[in-house]
Amino acid sequence: MDAQAEAMNEVKRATNLSIINSTDALAMIEHSSELSLSIITPIGTKLRCKSSFIGTHRQSLILIEVPKISDSDFEYFFQEGFWVSVKAISPRGEGGVIHFRSQLIHNVRTPIAMVGLSIPSTMEVTQLRKEARFDVNLVGNTFAGAHKGSCEIRDLSKGGCRFITPPLSRAFQVGDSIAIGVKEKKQRAQHKLVGKICNLQRSAHYAHYGLEFDNSDTESTNALLTKLKFNGTKLDFR
Repeated sequence: MDAQAEAMNEVKRATNLSIINSTDALAMIEHSSELSLSIITPIGTKLRCKSSFIGTHRQSLILIEVPKISDSDFEYFFQEGFWVSVKAISPRGEGGVIHFRSQLIHNVRTPIAMVGLSIPSTMEVTQLRKEARFDVNLVGNTFAGAHKGSCEIRDLSKGGCRFITPPLSRAFQVGDSIAIGVKEKKQRAQHKLVGKICNLQRSAHYAHYGLEFDNSDTESTNALLTKLKFNGTKLDFR
């Protein structure tokens, strides 16, 4: 990437950056969602690892799972008082990347291992999307080359969607081009959404993917959205 393109990206990130209170920011993070952690010790040694968000405790602690790292790394890097930089991706609404810096407060090993982090007063949220996404629950199929698999779309906008696949399904990588076919319940008509994987997260039960639609495929997306109506909680087929 040349210097001009990088500068344009920095301007775009700055334009979409907001500082909001931690209560509102934490409400954007879904339980069990993946967190990226970065810890730098007082002597400059760095560790990057993944964890999962559990929740908060009495508005004073953020609770996360113990990362899957060696016991020696955990004892060395996860010392009470060390500072950790945290990144989370929120799929809700307009979507966003949430950044904050917390202090390691507690390491609980029994009966259930978890880590307690301090809650900062504010957090940074960088908007990911140009338009809001709507909660849906649409069953469909993924198509990647000759491979076909099952999926479920969880939210949808004109520019993209978030979908889940069963844990034993074929894994996709960021940048993969795929299509998703969605059939209407009472008709044979199938809507086809085409795009590229732009982010992914994995949990014990599902793989979560973000799909950015091709700019040339707006007609298919609009046709699907016109067939949906609000059922009281989510958009569903009419």
